[in-house]
Amino acid sequence: MKTKKLLFFLTILLVLPLAYAENYGVEEYGCGLFGIGCSPSTPTPTPTPDSPSGGGDSSCSYDWECTNWFPSICPESEIQQRICANKGTCTGTAGMPNQTQTCEYLGPTGPLFDIYLTLSDKSKKICPGNKIKAEITLKNYGKIELLDAFMTYWILDENNSLIVEVKNTQAVESKTSFNVELEIPIETSEGIYKLYAEITYSGNKTAIAGETFGILPTEKCGIYFSGVNFILKNKIYFIIGGIGLMTILFIIILIILLKTIFKRKRVKLNET
Repeated sequence: MKTKKLLFFLTILLVLPLAYAENYGVEEYGCGLFGIGCSPSTPTPTPTPDSPSGGGDSSCSYDWECTNWFPSICPESEIQQRICANKGTCTGTAGMPNQTQTCEYLGPTGPLFDIYLTLSDKSKKICPGNKIKAEITLKNYGKIELLDAFMTYWILDENNSLIVEVKNTQAVESKTSFNVELEIPIETSEGIYKLYAEITYSGNKTAIAGETFGILPTEKCGIYFSGVNFILKNKIYFIIGGIGLMTILFIIILIILLKTIFKRKRVKLNET
């Protein structure tokens, strides 16, 4: 009787992992990248004032900060650009400064750097809480001299709100390449974002490069616990785990049955 109860209990344990593995991920993995195909969820309303001062909602404000105009030396096109990021609490684009201007081309003088930014393949679609990785290349097309370049890295959302800012100094002469890593805040929502790298040198000379990337929804990324991201890429891991558990339970059942058989044989031998 005890053996039958034990076998019944172990059979239940065998069935449960398969049922769990079969059902797991139906919600998490049943929709496409960036939520395409997912059931729409009700977004949390965000105040978007109509004026730079915050409109009718005084609880948020704009704080625009712009890079220097680039290229620093007016190009032949006689058009310079800059990137403006909102460090305030509002999420709109009200009051954004102009990001282009005309200039007079005079020709290059002194060091003249260009900057190139290349995202790694794994960083083009990234989960919140992870680090985005990029390769930065600096090339000097003007006068060659060793100098300190001041580097600034920005991550902006679609409204140019600042998400991450990192600054450091890089020694450069003619050409150099290096890697940078920026951590995406774990509370960052899914969407399309922009990573910019800016070099400032010789006073106010500037060059900027940027590339877009996507942040995946948290349900595509796994479970976050105490700042640790446990990635559960798809339900095959649960199927493999279920098979492993079944194998272990099968071995345990087999050992119990063999012990029971040997015990009964010993009893019969003793009786005879």
